[in-house]
Amino acid sequence: MIRDNLFVGTFLAIQGLFLRRGAKKVASSAIPLLTLLGSLTTLVGSLMVLEGLAIVWSSKVTKPWWAKHLLNQLHLQGNERVLDVGCGRGLLLVEAAKRLPRGHAVGIDHWSQVDQSQNHREATLLNAHLEGVADRVEIHDGDMRNLPFPDACFDVVVASLSIHNIESDQGRGQAIQEIHRVLKPGGRVALMDIFHLKQMAAQARQSGLRNVKISFPFPLHYPPLRIITGKKGE
Repeated sequence: MIRDNLFVGTFLAIQGLFLRRGAKKVASSAIPLLTLLGSLTTLVGSLMVLEGLAIVWSSKVTKPWWAKHLLNQLHLQGNERVLDVGCGRGLLLVEAAKRLPRGHAVGIDHWSQVDQSQNHREATLLNAHLEGVADRVEIHDGDMRNLPFPDACFDVVVASLSIHNIESDQGRGQAIQEIHRVLKPGGRVALMDIFHLKQMAAQARQSGLRNVKISFPFPLHYPPLRIITGKKGE
């Protein structure tokens, strides 16, 4: 996505400049139309480039910061069993594992590469190894709408920009229900995402989670991040 924005945006911006220059070499009646078309093409291209740069900034700087903030809010004791749904290359998974010297971090993903290139379990395991936590990380292939885990087996469930990738309302609701199912009584959730937050919070309440809250949008991230938190009843 970043690649497409930067390359296509740059191409459009340059194409728009050529259109504006070319307008000066044609019949006078066509000058306003070509100038307008060139300006619009340059504007669209420039906005695409800016969006690509904003995503790079968010991925490299703000998303890791907010991931640590999310885990800080959970006040992990170090002996929990934590599940990261849609773990990707392990941003939350590895950071959680660092805080679990006596616990375990489990990640599950179906490894889509639509928005994240080189998204596969080997990359995640390598990241865990490089961060020195491979001995407390476990990876599963699977769908968050049908988690391959027994009931009430995790103390905490987290997610980072994954649940919104499920296209249907029903599918996101199934994922929330599965998260509730695998939580132990008293277990907690913290779901960081960018779209469908109100709907996901409503589905969390319907699934049985208590004290469901949505944080304020976090600044300096594009698109703005928010976190849904909640707790399973004792």
